[in-house]
Amino acid sequence: MPKLICPAAVFSVLLWLSGCASVSVDKVTPADKVSKVPQKIYVKEFDAPPEVLRVDRSGKSLEKFRNSLQARLAKAITVRATKRLLPAETVSNNDRIPREAAWVVTGRFLTVNQGSRLLRTVFGLGMGGTKLETVVTVFDLSQSPPRQVLKFVTSGGSNALPGAAFGLIVPNYWLIALDSAGKSAPGLSMDVIRTSREIVAVLSEYMAKEGFLSPAKISRSKKLGQWP
Repeated sequence: MPKLICPAAVFSVLLWLSGCASVSVDKVTPADKVSKVPQKIYVKEFDAPPEVLRVDRSGKSLEKFRNSLQARLAKAITVRATKRLLPAETVSNNDRIPREAAWVVTGRFLTVNQGSRLLRTVFGLGMGGTKLETVVTVFDLSQSPPRQVLKFVTSGGSNALPGAAFGLIVPNYWLIALDSAGKSAPGLSMDVIRTSREIVAVLSEYMAKEGFLSPAKISRSKKLGQWP
């Protein structure tokens, strides 16, 4: 009679896979030196060209999704930056920002792929996975014209975890797989949160390097190819 798969082994595999389902940063290009300590961070909504949006929407529904995506990422960055770094404020692309000791975070979506929630939930392990990629540029507003402080890209997605069908080969542990599948189902919503976390982490590392932030408060970013 075949032996059942050990629960500890199942959890180990799921833990390893969950580390793969994340957002990483790459091509971080910092300025040599920043002249003034920033007192505030402004966050602009990232550009989202229609051609990068691979979603099952069109017309007004697509425009609504696009606006929501831009607003959610800007808000997530603003909230996290305020909590971890400095007071932050979301501004529209049309707002005029005063020249002051502040940074402005801008960017553009490179890829927005919603994947398939059904495939993520049932099968997982890459099937139906989402993909969210951005390029981020940070400027120092104390300079005239504003000087580039940082530039980097973020890339990642959801769905490295097994889906509910994984339970078919793990007797009595199908609930584990179903729970994992449920966590990966939100897709792009979770990718937005993870992306904001990595963006703020890169800012944190740079500010600490320049002596603007205590090393004890650094949030470490996940570099591409880095574990976990």
